Amino acid sequence: MNNHTVVIREAHQQDITPLVGLMEQLGYPTTEEVFKIRIDALEQHEDYQIFVAEIEEQVVGMVGLIRELRFERDGVHVRIGSLVVDEQYRGAGIGHSLMQAAEGWAGSVGAQAIALNSGNRYEREGAHEFYRKLGFAGLSTGFVKKL
Repeated sequence: MNNHTVVIREAHQQDITPLVGLMEQLGYPTTEEVFKIRIDALEQHEDYQIFVAEIEEQVVGMVGLIRELRFERDGVHVRIGSLVVDEQYRGAGIGHSLMQAAEGWAGSVGAQAIALNSGNRYEREGAHEFYRKLGFAGLSTGFVKKL
């Protein structure tokens, strides 16, 4: 990647197509129609925020955030629901810029902490190292039961 300026901004409806591609790279294939419905529903709640990273008006990354209250802790917390940078642009600081935007938003909503879950698969090890370098610590194991 050349030294292009990375712009971090809030996501818009016209970002649906590139966001679908990013979700596929993250391992969550979807269609534009389904993803648009999902985004429309999320946009109805002020506790959700999506930032995109853009280079020369091309969306190359995204982070999706959720403001939460917790049963076990006081105060507001923010969870990163999704974070992905286009494979062609990884290693160029875009993920770091998205995480700075995430932390900025978390601070603006009064969050005391920011958290995320990441799969324990081999292909996620690079992401885990990235999170550690940003100051995240692995504290728990998650479980899921499909209904």
